Amino acid sequence: MSELATLHPFDPAFVARYVAAVQGAMTAGELLPAAPAWAEREIARARTGYARAEGGNEAGANAVSYGLARMLAVVEPVFFLPGLGFTQLEAKFDRGIGMLLRPPSRLFDDAGLPTVAARAMPIRLDASGGIMGGAFMPPAQLPRFRDLLEQRMDRLARRMTEADLDAPAYIGVLLELSTYAADRGLGLFEASDIVVPGVPESEPPGLRLIAPDRKRLDRDLRRRLEEASRPPKQPGLVSRLLGRAVSTPREDNPKDGRRWRGNNDVTPPPESLPEMPDTAREGPIE
Repeated sequence: MSELATLHPFDPAFVARYVAAVQGAMTAGELLPAAPAWAEREIARARTGYARAEGGNEAGANAVSYGLARMLAVVEPVFFLPGLGFTQLEAKFDRGIGMLLRPPSRLFDDAGLPTVAARAMPIRLDASGGIMGGAFMPPAQLPRFRDLLEQRMDRLARRMTEADLDAPAYIGVLLELSTYAADRGLGLFEASDIVVPGVPESEPPGLRLIAPDRKRLDRDLRRRLEEASRPPKQPGLVSRLLGRAVSTPREDNPKDGRRWRGNNDVTPPPESLPEMPDTAREGPIE
């Protein structure tokens, strides 16, 4: 799977205008008046893909979804998460996030793209990689996504650390983008290979690229994430020799008449013993 994953805030109204431009009902200059020449080249490529997608061709449909992400990169910030788009986040770290995601076909179908072309799009970023758009999160789900990140922050930090990711930096970007989108009533759309950092030719005009960076985090949040990312404390020498953690001796419990017999005591308390039949109390049956 491509490592160059990005997440793009979007306004559904802009998606509808993009689909209109791909279908020829709007010019590229009307869609992006700030960069008409660049937009014309991008829309021409998307129109070529659309012609193939009308026949159910997946590669053509991917060109259409890819074109949307490129257009969004001009009007909204691009959140760059190498190896951690929605598809990877759901598959590797938290399956529950999948409940908030929708396939791209629904986004484009609602925007006016013919159903046969929209349904040719894969439901997530394809494992084989390549230029394409993937799943999206509707604007109504962004507050829930932000809450989920906050509630599962420590667990996500541990899992990302185990996967050799800079957990504080990545979770920081996820929190930032979810807050940005939720506060503005926007959705989020994942894509791959939209931009190659350090290669100016790949950058859309006016690109605002936000990448994982611990320095962007609030001090208290950074401290919490760094603490959650640390590996569990290793047991001491005595614990390792005994094969278990050393516990302090427990006191006698006068309520049930038990006395503490050490760590290996498996005697159940009196009230947990099963009642014996009268015959058993009287001795063996002759």
